[in-house]
Amino acid sequence: MSHAATARELAGRVGRGAPQPALRREIEACRCPEEVRAGLYLLNGDWQRAHEVAQALDSRPGAHWHALVHRHEPDYGNSRYWLRRVGDSPVYPRLAAAARAAGHGDEVAPEGAWDPFRFTDCYARGRPGDWTRELDALERQALLEHCLERAGGAA
Repeated sequence: MSHAATARELAGRVGRGAPQPALRREIEACRCPEEVRAGLYLLNGDWQRAHEVAQALDSRPGAHWHALVHRHEPDYGNSRYWLRRVGDSPVYPRLAAAARAAGHGDEVAPEGAWDPFRFTDCYARGRPGDWTRELDALERQALLEHCLERAGGAA
């Protein structure tokens, strides 16, 4: 690439199958907020770099990325700790709607509200390819979109 990719360009290329090592260099070179960078790393499967960036953030989105990194380690207790620091996330209504549409609303969105702790428990019991992995992927994508929106012109 002759120019540094923008975060929005990179967002369109991460999370498409296996981790892409070449994208790591582009993510490192990207001029974007660290909340976005954490998400790009995580969606690219670079858990260690995502963890390093998320751990340094003092924000709700940073705590959310930190929780997701720990979910994937797996370190569910630590994930729950960071979810408590997130509080209510703007991506939760989208996740609750997706869970209801997939027939799992009662499990993770009782009374219509997304429960990230119940979801983490379901994820811990799940298997590759099941509904929890699909909702997890949606959560990562929705959080990245939220962070890109927050960044506005800086992404």
